Amino acid sequence: MTKLPRALISTIEPFTGGVPAKVRWVVGELRALGLEPVLAWYEPWSRTPGLSVPLPALARGRRPGHRLRILTAELQPVDGDSLESLVEGAGDGPIEAHGIGAWLPELEFTHYLPGLHWRRLITSCQVHLAITGNPLCAHRYTVSGVPFLAWIGTPWHGDRVDRVRRFPLPRRLLDRVINAPVLRQQERRVLRDPKGTILTISRHTARELAAIGGREPAGVLYLPPDPTLFLPASQRRVPWRLAFSGRYGDPRKHIELLLQSLVWLVAQGHPAELHLSGERDASFLRPQIERLGLADRVVCHPYLTPAQLANLLQSVDVFVIPSHQEGLCIAALEAMACGVPVVSTRCGGPEDFVLEGQTGSLVDSDPQALAAAIVRICSDRLLQQRLSAGACHWVETMASPAAGRATFRRHLEAVVNDR
Repeated sequence: MTKLPRALISTIEPFTGGVPAKVRWVVGELRALGLEPVLAWYEPWSRTPGLSVPLPALARGRRPGHRLRILTAELQPVDGDSLESLVEGAGDGPIEAHGIGAWLPELEFTHYLPGLHWRRLITSCQVHLAITGNPLCAHRYTVSGVPFLAWIGTPWHGDRVDRVRRFPLPRRLLDRVINAPVLRQQERRVLRDPKGTILTISRHTARELAAIGGREPAGVLYLPPDPTLFLPASQRRVPWRLAFSGRYGDPRKHIELLLQSLVWLVAQGHPAELHLSGERDASFLRPQIERLGLADRVVCHPYLTPAQLANLLQSVDVFVIPSHQEGLCIAALEAMACGVPVVSTRCGGPEDFVLEGQTGSLVDSDPQALAAAIVRICSDRLLQQRLSAGACHWVETMASPAAGRATFRRHLEAVVNDR
């Protein structure tokens, strides 16, 4: 059997959030080009402490470790005795994936340095990509001096600012004095690397990264919704059914704003119901929902597969984005592919595709403003139908598989030719 060229994808653990959808799509595109995808990420110390070497373990002579997994096409771990036994002859089956530890994981910037296991992987692969949220996963390539293609969702700071606020005081001080300055420098090095080609997920993110790196990214690549799953089914639509899909436990999603809007809608006598998906723990919001008197108006689904999410979105009247920071909101594009208008706060990425009077409505971060926009659409069937058609048209024009494939292949070819 002829050995395929290997394409290394530097990422984060591709099991939650928007990154798995991006990784899944890139894996499919690489395979269509005759490349073998290989995934690798920093394995969090909190999840697998034995792979990293914290400060107390330095004196014991430990070195960062490495954990090999075999992933199915759905990017979920499967059991197996060895890589060779599962991959050999598997065709489009399991994927080689590597979780890698770090020196001094207490210092976040060490997660993005290419230690021994990273250097071996980078050397063993002919094509190098970073598919992740912020630019830092590409820093391993910048240090190694290899050409790479990075598909970026948000700047480093925006990706973690809310998380840092929840750190204990000693950790916040460590972050301010040591981590943040080094991470900021790593990000600038990636964005200024002449061997790096940067794609973003929205024009909003492109502007932010250009301001940081001093040069324009190479282009914008909107993640194409799967047209075999996310397609209109207007006969299934339930009037006044609202939805949001994403990690709604993330403070950036500002889910409290959406719940307050629902309170206002109910108080005004509207038969609105809200469906939430995207968190594996579907119960953590229940106390807050009950306090607001919304127990019979909110459904918190467990984590949904793409097919299950498509089934939900096809029944929705309006998709609502209450966030205060979004690089894009992939689920909103999937909703639009199902013909669902979008109401969103002005929070970044959604401003690319939420076009007033064409695909939905943009509002300030205010519960009544959000609710009023929902009412305008749900109570006017002709407006709803016009926005539905506009949403489908935007996806077909700007985020179709053909458009995404052309953008990805054009820039990947430039990186390969630069080797």
